[in-house]
Amino acid sequence: MNRLSLKFLGGAGTVTGSKTLVTFNGQKVLVDCGMFQGVKRLRKQNWDDLDDVNEITDVILTHAHLDHSGYLPRLVKQGFKGAIHCTSITARLAEIILMDSAKIQEEDAERANRNNYSRHPEAKPLYTVEDVKVCLGQFQEHDFGEWVVPGIDLRFVFLPNGHIPGSAMVEMHAEKKVLVFSGDVGRLKPLIMAKPGRLPACDLLVLESTYGDRLHELTPPAEQLEAAINQAVELKGQILIPSFAVERSQEVIYLLCYLMLHKRIPKLKIYLDSPMAAAVSEVLVDYYDFVKEENLMRVMVQQLEVVSDHRASRAIVHMREPKIVIAGSGMITGGRILHHLEAHIDDPKTTVILPGFQALGTRGHSLVSGCNEIKFFGKYYPVKAKILQMGGLSAHADREELVEWIKQGKALPKRIVLNHGEMDASDSLRVKLEHEFNIPTSIATENMEMILDF
Repeated sequence: MNRLSLKFLGGAGTVTGSKTLVTFNGQKVLVDCGMFQGVKRLRKQNWDDLDDVNEITDVILTHAHLDHSGYLPRLVKQGFKGAIHCTSITARLAEIILMDSAKIQEEDAERANRNNYSRHPEAKPLYTVEDVKVCLGQFQEHDFGEWVVPGIDLRFVFLPNGHIPGSAMVEMHAEKKVLVFSGDVGRLKPLIMAKPGRLPACDLLVLESTYGDRLHELTPPAEQLEAAINQAVELKGQILIPSFAVERSQEVIYLLCYLMLHKRIPKLKIYLDSPMAAAVSEVLVDYYDFVKEENLMRVMVQQLEVVSDHRASRAIVHMREPKIVIAGSGMITGGRILHHLEAHIDDPKTTVILPGFQALGTRGHSLVSGCNEIKFFGKYYPVKAKILQMGGLSAHADREELVEWIKQGKALPKRIVLNHGEMDASDSLRVKLEHEFNIPTSIATENMEMILDF
């Protein structure tokens, strides 16, 4: 008798570290291989080895974000020698994201050792640039709609889910059982992305629940950003926008240039101080339609400056005239945004605009929660800047959009398991889905194993 089981190794009760182990007839396949971020209890798990790494034959990657891909170099370092399956765009973006992650970890470890603020005898990176290079050699690229057969009676296909370029849901067939892993589902009315594809008929849907307990703001993102920028301009200080390099930075640039083009905000210099976001933008230049708008591109050429190296970045940090700086990382877990905050977070004229979800335990979450000081580089810095969060700019579907996406599917799933969400969000979505569809819905917990009978 065939045996099919799922084990949730990450992304269960949290929005980071997504890893779901699928075992079928003794073969083990890992769906996503994310790094834990946020609170220390979660981050410490990145240093733990996965059990039975040598038995995992394949990794299926839904998209390139670190919370879905960031553990891959560690997995390979532990002995994983199988294929890492993803779409072509995901492969290109994952290379950029993983290389940037490794460089930041190496720099952070070097700085901690130089300034002697590590709690360990020697600070070490989770993985290095060389580890990433080895990992990239195991990537296998696939088209949307291309069936992949990793084992006997086991096959899967990538279908677009609208989260970021290249992102996918995974339809998996284990003999007669059909599973769908949603990945991170995008907005039904996106700003610059294509909307998610239809949900296939399935026996089990593993569904993300990041925004399972809330609705996005009804005010359009352009209006939110317009109000935030104009309010910041009145203060005559710095405008700092911590932003994710993939999709979010491009959305923010699009909106800023659109608002300047239509004279809804003053023309200010925009500095993209993120090597990763710059590299991502080069990859995606042919992906977005807005780059074909001549008038918008003219504003972009005039107002946008891509910061190339550390010396230029340091010079911009110390420029006192009002400007807009977009820099990573989106939740302020690292990156060049820290240097801008170091110089300006204690200035009441500074405005920090957070354009997205801020996970528990991140500096971004602390700022949104109204903290009086923030710690980085081994020191505490007083927070006197104005902190604004934009709820409308999100690459995740909210609760109602997830419900509508399921309604628009080819058929209702027979069963739903919620993952990739904090517990309150997951439970709120569970109640909503059971009310709407009368479908058995449960919430994944850490290391929970479920067996699907044939």
